[in-house]
Amino acid sequence: MVSCLMDIKYRTHAVERMIQRKISTEEVELILTSPDGKIKQSVDKIIYYKNLKGRKDNSIAAVTLLLKEGGYEILTVMIGFEVK
Repeated sequence: MVSCLMDIKYRTHAVERMIQRKISTEEVELILTSPDGKIKQSVDKIIYYKNLKGRKDNSIAAVTLLLKEGGYEILTVMIGFEVK
């Protein structure tokens, strides 16, 4: 797992998807600190999403686990995310 400025851990799958979808760690931090919205999937699993300026792929979402010791673990990131 990789770590950055915030207390964020990235699963290998998330890093692979970030590379594939050209999503930076700075963009992930922005999604988490200033989301357009969030969807709670379980006690500790939350999807944060945001439309980012300069991107044409609609909302970007980060699927996260809230860590017991604080911070987040990023499970995956998505583009073209739509709330239904």
